[in-house]
Amino acid sequence: MFAHVDINNCYVSCETLFNPTLKGRVVVVLSNNDGCVIARSNEAKAAGIKMGDAEFMVRQRLKELDAVIFSSNYALYADMSARMMNNLARYTYMLMVYSIDEAFLALANLKTDLEKHVAMISKNVMRDTGLSITIGIGPTMALAKLANKAAKKQKRDYLVLDTADKIYQTIKDFPIEDVWGVGRQYYDKLTELDIKTAEDFRQMKPETVRQYMTVQGWRLHQELWGKPCNVIKDIADRSKGIESSQSFNTYQTELEMIEEAAAMHAATVAIKLRQQKSMALQLTIYLRTNKHNIKHDQHYPSITVKVPFAINSTHELTKICIQGLRAIYEPGYNYLKTGIRATGIIPAGEVQYNLFSDYDNSKQLALSNLMDEINDRYGRGKLRIAAEGYEKTWKMKQEFLSKQYTTDWQDIIVTK
Repeated sequence: MFAHVDINNCYVSCETLFNPTLKGRVVVVLSNNDGCVIARSNEAKAAGIKMGDAEFMVRQRLKELDAVIFSSNYALYADMSARMMNNLARYTYMLMVYSIDEAFLALANLKTDLEKHVAMISKNVMRDTGLSITIGIGPTMALAKLANKAAKKQKRDYLVLDTADKIYQTIKDFPIEDVWGVGRQYYDKLTELDIKTAEDFRQMKPETVRQYMTVQGWRLHQELWGKPCNVIKDIADRSKGIESSQSFNTYQTELEMIEEAAAMHAATVAIKLRQQKSMALQLTIYLRTNKHNIKHDQHYPSITVKVPFAINSTHELTKICIQGLRAIYEPGYNYLKTGIRATGIIPAGEVQYNLFSDYDNSKQLALSNLMDEINDRYGRGKLRIAAEGYEKTWKMKQEFLSKQYTTDWQDIIVTK
């Protein structure tokens, strides 16, 4: 059996946890640069505020609702996520963090009452973290994910699909577009075939599924029949790469300012690589203008650099990214965003060196690890390389940012 767990209204829940007066109110969290709505309280959903709504388009509506607005507080959300994941790890021999607010747990063949076991997990996570979660249980990862969504629709804390009848009763009316793995492209194809529910999809012949949806669709089809095709991994998925990007709070035309942002992204990518004990063989650096502003000339340059040896050193990544940025930058454009993507991810212990080279990254790695230790103790970004600059005039707009309740000594709540 597998469990799928996610935090209910994650970003809003994290804000409400440290400000209980928000309960029952319309609360929204905005994306980078306070651009659009990316999280909503149940009250905001009921009021018609939609995911992805541009802030300027719903500004008046939010004012009428006396809504509380927050900028994305990623440090807070990431820390609360880590607390939940550490808590969940006590109930499984293998945990896979799927996103900041989602995780899969391998439950194997527990010799216990699943209903009671799941209720205990939900209760303990709330007790230990203050976060409300929903849990879906099923014989495959796809059914566990489906059970979680069904539980939310039924306004339940959890749903266990441990019999064929329970599975059928849940999927017979479950919309196909809400099934994990059915994206827009597959949904359009299935609509043409008059497939409307998960049960409709399950009744398709496997060879027909493979014809229209390739092997991924076939695996999903098998999983909905209770035949596991996906496995929980206890390591990060290295196939997707690691990326860090961010829009500027205003247009940038000077190379120096853009270099500082690129250096910050390079440092972020390097940290993520070291955290998952990986190294990168390839780096992509890109720039973006604002495609929605037709008054400005558009420019979307990028460059991909293959490094001689796999790296995860902050200094090495920054040096390569700055060089790449200088190669693609052109004056005269109003740039709105830059980003760094690391691909060709391999385990740190599997680096292939050249017989004819004396390359040694031990000093760079030792320096990066020392920076990590200092920043872990005194706060992220307290010690950084000079290329990141000192005053970040280009940083993203965050007019509604809440406090760093769990990661900054100055913001820790004090009781009397």
